[in-house]
Amino acid sequence: MMRRGDMSDREIELRKRIETEHTIFKYRMLASPAAEVYENCNVLRFYECIYEFFQYAENIEKEHINACLMYENVIEALYQLYIKYEYLRYSRWEDIEEMLSALLVEQKKYAETAECRK
Repeated sequence: MMRRGDMSDREIELRKRIETEHTIFKYRMLASPAAEVYENCNVLRFYECIYEFFQYAENIEKEHINACLMYENVIEALYQLYIKYEYLRYSRWEDIEEMLSALLVEQKKYAETAECRK
């Protein structure tokens, strides 16, 4: 972990989960043929930007941490959200924070839908 300072147990758990997912993704990409890596360059960039955010950002909102911990593969879940909503971006940290807020909205919609089905 690169960030300094106190982190909650949940934030530490999230950062470890992201680190593991990133490492597996990185090795999978390194083992892929060059053409496949080239075809997935946007996915690769997405993974790197999200990984960097979680490694260096401070004061990540607790709601965002909790929302991310609902997924085993956090970066993949965020990528699927990014694909689903064309307005989302990931180049700047503000963009990633907006994506995390969209994840919260998505989870709330799902919870409301599930509640209606009962």
